Parts: sequence; C-alpha cells; structure tokens
Amino acid sequence: MEDIELKIRLAEIQDIEKLTDLHCASFKPEDHVPMMLGRDYVKATYRWLVTNKKSYALVADYNGKIVGLVAMCDSSFTLPMFIACLPEFIQSLLRDPSLIITGRLWKRFFRRPDVSGNKSKKIVQYPNVAQMTIGAVDSSFRGKSIFPHLISSTKEFSKNRGSRAIRAGVYKTNMPCRRAFVKDGWIETPELETHDTVFYMSFLDNSIEDELDLSKKFT
Repeated sequence: MEDIELKIRLAEIQDIEKLTDLHCASFKPEDHVPMMLGRDYVKATYRWLVTNKKSYALVADYNGKIVGLVAMCDSSFTLPMFIACLPEFIQSLLRDPSLIITGRLWKRFFRRPDVSGNKSKKIVQYPNVAQMTIGAVDSSFRGKSIFPHLISSTKEFSKNRGSRAIRAGVYKTNMPCRRAFVKDGWIETPELETHDTVFYMSFLDNSIEDELDLSKKFT
C-alpha cells in the first residue's frame, strides 16, 4: 500500500461526521447534487448509508484518520435515499429557494442509466445486483492505491451480503477512477451508459453474466 498501513473497515455511526467532512472536501456543488443541497443533506445521506440495513460504507482508516470511503447499496439507491433524506432536502430548498429552478439540480438528482432497452431494464431491476453510491479519497492520500483497494474490498463485503454483481457509475471525464475499475477487473457496460456517465460491473457470481447477456466492453 505504498508505505502506509491501511485498514479497510465498515463505517460506524460515530464516523458520520468524518465521512461528511471528507465528502465536502472532495466534491464541489457544480459537480455533485448533495453538495448543491448543503452539508446537512450530505450528512443525512451518510446517516442513511451507515444505518440502513440495505446499505453500507467502507472506510480506509490510516492511524485513526478516515482517508477514503466507498458506499454501497444492495440494490438501486436513488429513491430510498431520497425518501430517507426528504426532510433535509426540503430544508435545503427553504434555505435557498433558487434551487427549485436550478435545472442542473433536477437533471443530476434523477440521473439514471438509460433503461429504454430490455437489457438495461433487466440489469437495473435484476435481484441481488448491488450499486456503488459514492467514493472519495482524501486529497493528501491520492496516488497511494486507496480507491482501488476500497473498490476491490466491496466485492467480498457485497458477496457476503448476498450480492451476485455490483454496478458503479463514473463520470466519463474521471479517467483516474475509470482506470481503477478497469485495472480491478470491472467490465464497462454500454447498456447503462448516460450522456455523461459510464457504468462498470463486477460479477461476483459468474453465472449472472450469462443471465444478463451483456454487451461487455473490455478497455
């Protein structure tokens, strides 16, 4: 791990404030919907991820400091997270009513894979396919293989939770993140691609590849 001793562990309730700090330091409002809505909303998303029975978060712990995170949901997360964080969402709109007419907010908030085709719908609705919700690494610790180690660790954790595959969306412009997925053996999945996002899948059960009949893209 490039000269640092790292511990990958499940996030706990007492980590929520630190997870929120790392998130807020890693993303800008123009790039990420929760940041548009403010810190309270970001914190609410992590509270849901850490305490909900159908989700979890892994942290990279370096001498007691959280230097990286990856969050997962056992299935699609957008709607259940939105419902759980609705009070904070409403509070954000009340604090800044201009958000209501911000097209970028609504476009990205409800961004989802193109499910117009039968294969796309099948992937999104297929049981036991987990979804990665977010990932971040402390800027001082980037380039030390922390994110690759985190996404690799999700395979074991999700498989133990009954998942047969994982899907993860990445902005097309985020080439370091895309390379990490490819290097770890994740497969680009054209059926789920949007105008600004590419999706990768990791198959935890080899038989699911044939069941989904994907147009896999090796890059």
